[in-house]
Amino acid sequence: MTKHTPFALCIHGGAGVITPENLSEADKKLINADLMLALNSGEEILVKGGSAIDAVAAAVVALENSIHFNAGKGAVYTRTGKHLLEASIMDGATFKAGAVANSRRIKNPVLFAKSLLAEENIVLLSGKGADKLAEETNHEMVENTYFDTNFRKEQLIEAQKISETGTYLDHTNLKMGTVGAVAIDKQGNIAAATSTGGMTNKLDGRIGDTAIIGAGTYANNKTCGVSCTGVGEYFIRATVASMVSNLMEYGDKTLEQATEITIKEHLTQLGGEGGLIAIDNEGNVNFSFNSQGMYRGYVSEKTNEKKIYIWDNEEI
Repeated sequence: MTKHTPFALCIHGGAGVITPENLSEADKKLINADLMLALNSGEEILVKGGSAIDAVAAAVVALENSIHFNAGKGAVYTRTGKHLLEASIMDGATFKAGAVANSRRIKNPVLFAKSLLAEENIVLLSGKGADKLAEETNHEMVENTYFDTNFRKEQLIEAQKISETGTYLDHTNLKMGTVGAVAIDKQGNIAAATSTGGMTNKLDGRIGDTAIIGAGTYANNKTCGVSCTGVGEYFIRATVASMVSNLMEYGDKTLEQATEITIKEHLTQLGGEGGLIAIDNEGNVNFSFNSQGMYRGYVSEKTNEKKIYIWDNEEI
């Protein structure tokens, strides 16, 4: 008789300066609806015994298709007024991973990253080479203007007024950032996926932690799965996603201990801001962030809960 692991899925839609007084009820409802759609998309797969890989990809696709987050359709603008997208995914059972950076035309970068799991000799592909392979392998392609939104255009203009060369998280508004999902399926397999448009006013060619396995995304069936959001350069330097797993595997830390040490101590001491979502191999869900808020939610078979949060333990 095969052991049944309680499934769980957690998602995030970015971390940053999110204050209750600046978030309207209308915006809150729209964001809540998109987060719930993402949870439902992944949960539907897990309930039927589907894989964690398929679940995290489905959840992230739902968030990439929303204008409310900095991924896919809602991606921010680069310094030259373009959208350059990145995503990654990792299978904790096999350690296989796929990632894409600086794509201009892939509608759902996470699906292209997922397709790279089948490639023995590729983990990360970028730029025109990524778009070319995606087109050749029948991924849905769009013009770069598909990702245009008036909101993000105004954000770029405001950012460039502050500094022509500065890069920014969404610190002046409430349509937030990088998206991600982590899941454990009924077979006990863990997967994680992350997708982003990067930093507002970033240099063309800049790559953040989202595209880098071990920095923004990591999964290991022995320990946990992790997806990160925040200022990518710090997450790369701190190898945040894999550090959580390593603290559990080699430091005998619990999931909660490992995430708190990684975010509240290691990342914070480096000067980094952001957060992460994580699930361990027993289906425990954890969120850790050092910013004012983080859009996040989870569904758990173990606890029979489905919840969405922005601030500390306050549901929306």
